[in-house]
Amino acid sequence: MGLLKELLPLPDMLRISVEIAEGKSAEFVKAQVNQHLDSVLIKEADPVTGVLCNQYSCANDKAKNFVETCVWEYAQEIYCHLRAALLLHRGKQDDLITEIDKIAEASFLMVVVFAAEVTKHRLNAKSSESFQPEVAARILVAFSSVEHLRRLRLPEYTEAVRRAVLVNQENAAAIALFIESMPSYAELTNQPDLPSLAGTKYIWHRDEVQTSRILFYLRVVPTCVGLIPAHMIRDKVASIMFLYLQHPNEKVTSASHSVMVSFLSSGSGTDQDDRTALKEQLIFYYIKRSLEAYPGVTPFDGLASGVAALVRHLPAGSPAILFCIHSLVVKAKDLCDTAMIQDKSLWRSWEESTEPCKKTLDLLLRLIFLVDIQSFPYLLKELAEFVTLLPKEAQDVLLDDMHAHVAESDDVTRKPVLVSWLQSLSYISSQSSRSESRSKATSASSVGSDELTLNRTMARL
Repeated sequence: MGLLKELLPLPDMLRISVEIAEGKSAEFVKAQVNQHLDSVLIKEADPVTGVLCNQYSCANDKAKNFVETCVWEYAQEIYCHLRAALLLHRGKQDDLITEIDKIAEASFLMVVVFAAEVTKHRLNAKSSESFQPEVAARILVAFSSVEHLRRLRLPEYTEAVRRAVLVNQENAAAIALFIESMPSYAELTNQPDLPSLAGTKYIWHRDEVQTSRILFYLRVVPTCVGLIPAHMIRDKVASIMFLYLQHPNEKVTSASHSVMVSFLSSGSGTDQDDRTALKEQLIFYYIKRSLEAYPGVTPFDGLASGVAALVRHLPAGSPAILFCIHSLVVKAKDLCDTAMIQDKSLWRSWEESTEPCKKTLDLLLRLIFLVDIQSFPYLLKELAEFVTLLPKEAQDVLLDDMHAHVAESDDVTRKPVLVSWLQSLSYISSQSSRSESRSKATSASSVGSDELTLNRTMARL
């Protein structure tokens, strides 16, 4: 560890910049960085890393374990000190951060190259004596710690991650170790306990080093979610996933949606009943949290993939599916109301529209052919009620849209029902239009008749 810090003193420089936050600390650290950049050590960092890897490959198991521990601890130190430094200096000492970045790349490369060497010895299943699957988790944790420093996807990085993930996919103990290493919800949302940060306001989604680390986790979890026990999903993964569903960075929110999709799609296991129950429980908050941030933070593609996964993989007629349908209809109504106020010609340019309300309604129409047969009548009922509340112009546009969807379908089971449903809905729409020109009394009677017709249609379905 002493050699590492002498060769690549990034953690110490970051620590100094945080501990001596006032006065001439910035200039002092800049001078230290420039002095190190001019030294022989930094220029020989690559050859020394190569020597370290060669020595490691020839060492015995005890020495290998010691060196591995040193490098993983070094990566963790980088994370802790870099996080604190950026929280403290970002926007105040950006030039200091730029200077530190000059040696950060060398530190990242050293961790990656060494980890790639470790995978050859510890993650080679053909060598039963030295094969240690738990090392896969430690490599991934180390990579998560230095993820913020990654600028390029190096071949060594890609290969090390690939090998570690493959081992994780076949080893439940390694997966458990990896998931347990994730920061808790409290750690993610509370300010780091550092004297230099006292009195500063902490906003979790602006913590860029922590965000990079969690993004790494969110990208790895879907590759092995089938082996993660249900209780770990509930106690550890779910809260983090829900938190980052509303992160302002679209890459992060998309990764959070991918975690949910992969969990919903995960196959059978020893705790299948618990997983199924957990899936249904999580859906309610997932839909609520996704829709309350749409449009805006929630990417539509992420939302659509989550909705498609839940209707495919939850039990038929699940209350969670019905809740999802109802929530989407309510959201579509709110979005349409807002869009009609802002754009009077909304329905005349509906086909080319990219408005959120158009995307939401398109998603609902796609669900007609995705939901299970038990949830199907409820979806038609919700859609019918939604359409009948719209202005006549909007009703005509949506009915045309629905007719087009049904006409293109080759679903011989649902198509006859949908044709009958659309005929009834078109009739109600036409009757509603006629009633607008009548007296209030006649109008009230007509509306009552329309509701009765709609109820009869739903009853037939």
